[in-house]
Amino acid sequence: LADAMEVPASILAKEAARDALKDMSVLLFDDAKMKERFPTAVYKRFREAVSLGKPTSEEDQKVIASCMFAWAREQGAVAFAHWFFPSRGGGGAKGSMTGACKMDTMLDLDWSSKEATKPFFATLPHERLFAGETDGSSFPNGGLRATHTAAAFTSWDRSSPCFVYDRVLRVPCAFVTHLGACIDDKTPLLRSNDALNKQGLRLLGNIGLATNAKAIHSFLGWEQEFFVVPADLYKRRPDLVNCGRTLIGKLPTRNQQSELNYFAPPPTIVNRLMENVQAIMLKLGVAMAVHHNEVACAQHEMSPVYCHSSFSADNNVLFMEVIEKEAEKLGLHALMHEKPFAGINGSGKHNNWSVGTDTGLNFFYPGKTDEARKLFVTGIACLAHGLKQHNEVVRCCVAHAGNDHRLGAQEAPPAIISLYPGTGFE
Repeated sequence: LADAMEVPASILAKEAARDALKDMSVLLFDDAKMKERFPTAVYKRFREAVSLGKPTSEEDQKVIASCMFAWAREQGAVAFAHWFFPSRGGGGAKGSMTGACKMDTMLDLDWSSKEATKPFFATLPHERLFAGETDGSSFPNGGLRATHTAAAFTSWDRSSPCFVYDRVLRVPCAFVTHLGACIDDKTPLLRSNDALNKQGLRLLGNIGLATNAKAIHSFLGWEQEFFVVPADLYKRRPDLVNCGRTLIGKLPTRNQQSELNYFAPPPTIVNRLMENVQAIMLKLGVAMAVHHNEVACAQHEMSPVYCHSSFSADNNVLFMEVIEKEAEKLGLHALMHEKPFAGINGSGKHNNWSVGTDTGLNFFYPGKTDEARKLFVTGIACLAHGLKQHNEVVRCCVAHAGNDHRLGAQEAPPAIISLYPGTGFE
């Protein structure tokens, strides 16, 4: 494997050394850019609408679309796409397959023209930025709906900023049916965040803490493990290509028993891949902070600093798409399946999760004040009770084929969920 992954210096030279910290977030239409480009009143109304879940008025939509269009064109965008995450019914989607979008050129007809064939011009129509319609019948659950209600609708998740990637302005979206039923992975997260916000504020009021808080957020920091193999060897394995994992094979004599790969220096070409991915993700506004070797041979990990759960989940899907594309450029292939090789560690997508207020309090941080400790005890009690009441649902969320392949050894998830409140409780 090591011999197969050696790359001539001429190829590596094409990827010149760069200072990735100089271009952070340039391709993300984040809060700072909104504040800079939106009229002050529009900005304030938009932020309030996002915080309180209110709709954005049509007048403000027009202003926002115009400002976003001008910014996206400056970044080289010629199209936009509603980017959503359809539930594919256990169909084996992996890596970048978990996201979906179709690219629409930034143009519209001149409806004021009296010509039958109307001229067109470059623009970002406001009504198509905030909501869209697409065919929902071709996804696995499409057959559950009658033909006349087979359309599906996308709606911009305003808690997740838009960004430009490959000259396309991507708009993170929820995806629902004609009658509003969710057929994606984002909508349940958004609905759970709404429930968390409503009940969390009620809880704070009942215990008399952080009564000045206006919102409760869930935060997520993911850790993505993956394997990197030479693309030519990958293409010679039909099982890897079609299933994402090997179905036959033989373990090497010296396997991973000594964990010699763990935190060892990555191979030169793999390190170049991870540096390239890190630079792109930083431009896209994702705070990629860590990359290193994992336990199994040819296994590696990258992870960002935590952020709002909806934005974080989007970033994870984006990361898988980026690393697959960048690996291909270097003659490599990134494997995202949970267990591509039997007998050695599989790849986890570990989630570091927490809940906090918009005023800076964290439910799961013990803190050093009486107020912080009271909030911590309350948060732990609610979490423990929720796990007890809904353990079947939690188990169903993780007990699928991919994870079941990974049980045991140094891998997660374990069959038993444990809750450790810390030495302070001891």
